[in-house]
Amino acid sequence: MKDRVQVHKYTKHFETPPNALTSSGIIDGALIKHMGGHGCLQPWPRLGDKDLNYHLQSIIKDEPTEQALACLKCCEIDANARSERIDLFNNIKIPRSHLLVSSLHTQNIKDEIGEGFNDCSHIKLKGNHEVHKIDQYIEKIPENISIRIDFNSSLTPEQLVQFTQKLTPDFLQRIDFIEDPFPYEPIIWDHYSKLTGLKFALDRGPIDADIGFTVRIWKPTIVSQIPDIAPICVTHNMDHELGMRYAAYQASIINNTVTVHGTGTFDESKNGYGLGMTQILDELHWEELS
Repeated sequence: MKDRVQVHKYTKHFETPPNALTSSGIIDGALIKHMGGHGCLQPWPRLGDKDLNYHLQSIIKDEPTEQALACLKCCEIDANARSERIDLFNNIKIPRSHLLVSSLHTQNIKDEIGEGFNDCSHIKLKGNHEVHKIDQYIEKIPENISIRIDFNSSLTPEQLVQFTQKLTPDFLQRIDFIEDPFPYEPIIWDHYSKLTGLKFALDRGPIDADIGFTVRIWKPTIVSQIPDIAPICVTHNMDHELGMRYAAYQASIINNTVTVHGTGTFDESKNGYGLGMTQILDELHWEELS
């Protein structure tokens, strides 16, 4: 790329495996600085992404991947706001977010979720093929809380049916949606959504997909284009706080969305010009991307 691009590489640590297909609690990512703006690039190789270096090289070659394009779009939005001395979060309302639960081992759900429990309307569980554990966990969730489950395409259709058969009709009704139960195939998804009576949400699938799901998941740091299918649920990529703030910003300004997204906790004390976090970003070590 002809324009100057700088990079700050980071490693994010998770106390427990972050999804069904990633056993390690460590993931590499990078913040990108371009034209005075910042973006976040954190691929998930175990979920099918190319590794971080591949995306960084695509920027150097001026042939950016889709994830790199999403990152550069964030840089552009942030840069324009900073140059105009605009706080992107001024006069907008951050939507409610579900609470994310990656570990199903804790017996006391309230202790695991922490301070946000009392204000919680939706919980998103990270599930895997051990569906019996999810059944047991769901039974402990207070009845006023709606449930979302992300299987990260770790199930077979038969395992999904097995999971639903163990739940009472009341619990099934409390499931808001099932995200990526198994790899996306339009006809198969449509069949099993109808068979189980569950709403499916598509995260990792073609941008133009339009069959077999009720909700489209959009991660702004992964895909630059806003999906045409509605309703949209905006979620972060379990990435750097800057990436989460960008997801919160997009959830606040786009139309045709659900009312509760997955953008995490938002710290308004870090607001400022652009996406904020100016002092934190200025104190990081940046290198030329070359």
